[in-house]
Amino acid sequence: MNKLLRVFLFVCALVTLGCSAEKAQSIELKSEADLAGLRVAAIAGSSYEVDLSSRDDISLQRFNSMGDILQALVSEKVDVAIHDEVYFNADLRKENGIKIAMRGETGSPTAFLFRKHDPELVEACSSVIRRMEEDGTMKRLKDFWLTDKYAETGEYTHIQYEASGEPLRVAVCVAVAPLSFIVDGEWYGLEVDILRELGKELGRPLEIKSHNTASGLLALASGMADVACGCLFITPEREEMFAFSEPYHFYRPAYFVVDREAQKEHVGFAAWLKTIIHKNLIAERRWRFITTGLWVTLKISILAILLGSILGIGLYTMTRSRKKWVRSFPRVYKGILAGIPQLVLLLILFYVVFARTGIPAEIVAVIAFAMYFASSACSIYTSSLDAIPRGQTEAGLALGFTRTQTFLNIVLPQATIRGLPLYKHQCTSLIKGTSIVGYIAIQDITKAGDIIRSRTFDAVIPLLLVTVIYFLLVWLIGALLNLATPKKRVL
Repeated sequence: MNKLLRVFLFVCALVTLGCSAEKAQSIELKSEADLAGLRVAAIAGSSYEVDLSSRDDISLQRFNSMGDILQALVSEKVDVAIHDEVYFNADLRKENGIKIAMRGETGSPTAFLFRKHDPELVEACSSVIRRMEEDGTMKRLKDFWLTDKYAETGEYTHIQYEASGEPLRVAVCVAVAPLSFIVDGEWYGLEVDILRELGKELGRPLEIKSHNTASGLLALASGMADVACGCLFITPEREEMFAFSEPYHFYRPAYFVVDREAQKEHVGFAAWLKTIIHKNLIAERRWRFITTGLWVTLKISILAILLGSILGIGLYTMTRSRKKWVRSFPRVYKGILAGIPQLVLLLILFYVVFARTGIPAEIVAVIAFAMYFASSACSIYTSSLDAIPRGQTEAGLALGFTRTQTFLNIVLPQATIRGLPLYKHQCTSLIKGTSIVGYIAIQDITKAGDIIRSRTFDAVIPLLLVTVIYFLLVWLIGALLNLATPKKRVL
């Protein structure tokens, strides 16, 4: 009887939960005061995040991309997402079952950022914006990009011009439609078109790189970029450090919530799989982001492993020096690198040490990862070679071998067998560690997945594909190293 009662109560609880879920209503907002007690998502470094960070009555959650925010909103990890009203067009909102619960009453001025010691460039950009406003070009561009027309047509055009002067380096802080986004290797969007007018005016081609907000502003401040964009609002804090052009638009904030009354179309698994593969890889030939990113990841990984292995040999040789200060250098070197995160070192090298040298970002990444790999390689060489009894070297010399022959034929094969597992582990760690190079605007395989997500707002396929590729790379490197391992001889 008691058992039947427990089953009955359990079923009642399930029914109650089900009814509660059915009765759940979408969040209704009438003012910002209604955000109290809710989990609110915003882009890290955005003006919305800065404004909301002073409120103690909300749970503010910071994200690096709108794709991550959308996924968190749909999976109900957050209650409200705040960003500009042009994000998440009508088709995207319908597809993901979200809606705009409220729009801000006033818009915020949005402009292009420059360094303060570039007043001529600031004035040139402001002059172009004023001219576009006067001749109607700006209105025509806004009518196309700031509505759903660009999404409905599926055909993107941009202002064409040819220039051969010094490139105008652009840091896009938020690469998302309809402001600045990539289609088949070409940049499109409202801000890109305005900058193309500026480039045409100056006779300078655009050199555009994708950043997140923090690294984009850092690139501008360090001289790695000439102008930054990405729906950047004019705020007092930014005005202290940067110079703004005239505003080209006033964007109102939108508060996105889950639309519980939306009716999602249910399709079979095969149809769903075909749709998402087409959306993430086939449409606009987005698979090219993956192939390009894979090649970049391979280049950085292989070059860093080779350079780090050579530097590790140098460090190991120094440990065998007769001079005390020389022997101490590897220990100090490894101690310093052990206390610095890889991302921090990468940012310091790119934005500080090599900021004005013109060295490509990929070379800086190779140097940063090689420095870390050298430290680990030196420790592997030391532990592997020191594990071989000295008597084997003496025996080889007694048999008439030279020191080189003794090392290559007797010591090295045994040390390789001992050290290869650790060496292989460091190689796989380096490959996975290269996923941070997107912070210095390198389009590796991880950044490629982020770019695809910024266009499709789909977190499943891009992340799954990137995961599989990293797994295959790690497996391939391990297999190649196993083939190079000397085999133990059975006597």
